Amino acid sequence: MILKIYLLNLISDLDNLLIITTVVRKYGYEPKQLFFNIVVCLTVSRTIYVAMIQYLTGIPGFRVLAGMILLYIAFCFVSSIQPDSEARPVPSIPAAKMLLIVLAADMLVCMDSVLITSGISTNLLSTMAGMALSLTTVLAFFEFFSEILDKISWVQIVAGGLIAHVAVIDIFKDPMMKYPVSLLDKIWGFQLHEWINFIALDTAIFLILIGFMIKARNRA
Repeated sequence: MILKIYLLNLISDLDNLLIITTVVRKYGYEPKQLFFNIVVCLTVSRTIYVAMIQYLTGIPGFRVLAGMILLYIAFCFVSSIQPDSEARPVPSIPAAKMLLIVLAADMLVCMDSVLITSGISTNLLSTMAGMALSLTTVLAFFEFFSEILDKISWVQIVAGGLIAHVAVIDIFKDPMMKYPVSLLDKIWGFQLHEWINFIALDTAIFLILIGFMIKARNRA
C-alpha cells in the first residue's frame, strides 16, 4: 500500500516540482536550506488534506476559488520575469514566511495527488509514509532545477502556463460548474466537458505567449 502511494504520488508530483521550485527561487532561497522543512510541512499538510478532501471538494465554489487564485498566481509568474542572471539572489523574506508561501502554493496545486491518495488508502499512517517518501525523492531534484532556474528565466513562464492549466481544469471540476456547463451544452449543441482539456491548454499557451512578449519587451 505504501509503495503504491509512493509511486503514484511520485508521478503526479513531477509537475508540482517545477511550480514549487520556481516559488522558492523567486524569493531567493537555496532549496537545500529548506529541504527537510518542506518535506515535513508538505507531508503533514497533505495528510490533513487527504483526511478532509471529501468534505472540501464537495463544497460548491471551493475549486472555483482555488482555480481563480491559481490563475492569479500564474499571471504573476509570467508577468514578473527578471533578466537571466548568473548571480544568486539573496533571500528576501524570513524562512518561516517562505514555508507558508510554499504550503499555500502546494495546497492549490496538489489536489490531484491528494485525490489519488484518498482513493487508495484511508490509513493515514500509510498515507503519510508514502507521501514523505515521494516528496523526498522529488525534492531531491530541487537543486538541479534551481540551477536551471538561476540561468534560464523562461522556465518561470512555462511554470506559469502549467499553473494556469491546472487552474482551469480545477474550476470545471467544481460542483458549482455542473449547471452552467450543462446549460452551455444545450445552447451550443456539443459536450463542453469534452473540450475542457483544450480550453485549459489554450489558456496555458495564451499565458506563456504573454510571458514571452513581456520578456522580449524587457530586453528591448
